[in-house]
Amino acid sequence: MQRLNRTGPDASRTGRAPALAALALVIAAALLAGCTQSRNAATQSWSGVAVAGESVFVGNREGRLVQLSVDGGVTQLAPYQAPQPSQEQGFPAIYGSPVVSGGRIFAGTYNGIVFSLDAESLGDARTFEIDGNDLAKGIAGSVAAEGGAIAVAAAEDAGEGRLYVLEAASLAERCRYPARNERPTGQLWTTPVIREGIAYFGDLSHQLHAVSLSNCRPVWDAPAKLGGAIVAPPVIVGRRLYMGAFDREFYAVDAATGASERLFEAGGWFWGAAATDGARLYVPNMDGNIYAYDVSAGRVVWTYPGGEERNEPVLAAPAVVGDSLVYASDSGVLSVLDARSGNRLWDRRVRNEVRAPLTTDGSLVFLHSLDETISAIDLDTKQLVWERSLDDVR
Repeated sequence: MQRLNRTGPDASRTGRAPALAALALVIAAALLAGCTQSRNAATQSWSGVAVAGESVFVGNREGRLVQLSVDGGVTQLAPYQAPQPSQEQGFPAIYGSPVVSGGRIFAGTYNGIVFSLDAESLGDARTFEIDGNDLAKGIAGSVAAEGGAIAVAAAEDAGEGRLYVLEAASLAERCRYPARNERPTGQLWTTPVIREGIAYFGDLSHQLHAVSLSNCRPVWDAPAKLGGAIVAPPVIVGRRLYMGAFDREFYAVDAATGASERLFEAGGWFWGAAATDGARLYVPNMDGNIYAYDVSAGRVVWTYPGGEERNEPVLAAPAVVGDSLVYASDSGVLSVLDARSGNRLWDRRVRNEVRAPLTTDGSLVFLHSLDETISAIDLDTKQLVWERSLDDVR
């Protein structure tokens, strides 16, 4: 059975045993590779939501896409379903958020299938399967798209991964990094972030990579070496990449050279991506806090809720909406803060724990909770607009 190399702090060092135990449960329940019994029956998924026009798309634990209307009135299950597992394969749940680009919608499954569908009809399925050990390979993040190409970070085996770059139209392979005859990266449980034809992504072996989409060659002399495993996708502000790692440190990395700098330390591991308004980064952490880091000032300007009380881990990427920051955690509560001061404005209980990134469309925020419920909450009225169980869409 494959296990994550625990590079993060132990409970005695941080005093955050509940947060570390929660992360262990996350891995055991959903992202453990190499154990046939665990990988054959997904009990949950936490795909984020994609909004395109009047439609909302989300993946489920059966490897299918569900289309909802923004107002919650129409539901449709995509005809295509990722191949179901045999005893020698992993389950097909979708953990990454769907991506809509060029009239098509893209997703990856935890048993290693990349697929695209026509975004209007949900037909015309096209697929690509990554290489690797059937018991351990998989995609735990989202597909990234830019300029006619898509990039997907995939685990190929225990402790091994590669970035695949595919043609968006056909899903034919353009190239992969590292190449077939080269040593793979560490295992990949993340989503690449693309800017100007370069994909940036981290691995569980503590390395951050920068790879050209045109030929899959690295653009730095060597990967940036951080102090812990990297799951959180980087956020780009100006010429720097920002992300946290499992050593409890939050980093800035120069996008041109790969030179890294430690910015601040939190009480737990960093899992979800930060949100930004261009001036500040709002960073979720497994210690249950949100950290607001001011880029110009070079410091944390507030922490919420702060203090020494026990807080539930925050895995879901938050969202900035106007002057507000919206986040949700394993507490099953949506909280809205004043982004400037960090003061709580209001909160609302949702159906279950939230580990999928939040998505916004105007004043609406969409959440996917672990009980497979999609909720739409209006931030202006503070009311639940609608909720739908994915289990009821057939």
